[in-house]
Amino acid sequence: MEQFDNEKAKRVWQRVQSTSAPPPEPGLELQELIAREAEDAAIYLRLSRQIQGRDGALLRQMYEQELSHASILKGICALNTGRRPTAPTAPVQTAPAEVLLRRCYGREKQSLAEYERRSNDPQHGIVFRKMAEQEQNHCRSLLEILGRLEQKKPRRR
Repeated sequence: MEQFDNEKAKRVWQRVQSTSAPPPEPGLELQELIAREAEDAAIYLRLSRQIQGRDGALLRQMYEQELSHASILKGICALNTGRRPTAPTAPVQTAPAEVLLRRCYGREKQSLAEYERRSNDPQHGIVFRKMAEQEQNHCRSLLEILGRLEQKKPRRR
């Protein structure tokens, strides 16, 4: 049986650790989440102006919650890094309402998974759990709106 060489093992570990990627800049992932939340908010605002009644009111509420999520994430960044990040504004996507709602549903599921992943964070876990709960409600609301959405179909004569 071969003897274990402590010095050789130490050199191997130094090589492994020196070639690994540097840790990501604190707050970088949060900045991506901030941008996503801001973009979703803009889409919900646009849709709330297109869709009337109860569904429009639901979309308006989701718009306000997404803005709140972006602000919360900016606050977490400010606590972690000492800087309040600015999220670049993306142009609002233009597509039929059904297409935008479907896209938003997928994005809400991604945000939900991300917030659930972060819910064990010792400092901010409770905040991420609350945001995950709201994202879960957004998924439910989007499905409800999609289920009621009337598509204008051409009439046959």
